Amino acid sequence: MFTRKFDRRVRVLVGVLAFSLVFGSSFGVYVLWGANQERGFQPEQPVYFPHSVMAGKHEMDCLYCHSQAEKGAQAGIPPVELCMKCHAEGKIQPKDHRGEVKESIAKLLEYWEKKEPIPWVKVHDLADFVYFDHSRHLTEEAGLECADCHGDVENMDRVERVNSLKMGWCLDCHKEPPPDGAPAWQKTRAPIHCAACHR
Repeated sequence: MFTRKFDRRVRVLVGVLAFSLVFGSSFGVYVLWGANQERGFQPEQPVYFPHSVMAGKHEMDCLYCHSQAEKGAQAGIPPVELCMKCHAEGKIQPKDHRGEVKESIAKLLEYWEKKEPIPWVKVHDLADFVYFDHSRHLTEEAGLECADCHGDVENMDRVERVNSLKMGWCLDCHKEPPPDGAPAWQKTRAPIHCAACHR
């Protein structure tokens, strides 16, 4: 009934649609997979950075490295130059029992010499369709500390996600009663309408 040329085009079209369906489904499963969004996600980083030493033992403030958190939406990842303020040649360079510079510091120095940013793996990553502003959550009115969302990072050798960061988890906090001194019209701690987080 149909020509061979038409039949071939139909088969190619069906093949492309089948491939798209399989690829799209696989990608969706990957994005929504528990390890990519649930508690306990603890990726290996390109440079070992023990927050337990920096934020814990040395009591470095979160905002020293993540300086944009009070000013804007993103907390920011520190550039290699910031690390090198302490780890530059002649300054802090921990050595192992053989007197050689430790592997993690050696890797840091490699990035410094190549003038390349460290490709950190994001641990606390929200979906692209979610708007989140760190600065709004760190105001005095909001009354949140970094640990409220990120956990006890100062005691973590390797940072892991301790909260799911899913919509229900955020809403649990937003739905709490408003703080003392809030305007009479404010019925919840923070907005719970869709446009507050989905813009």
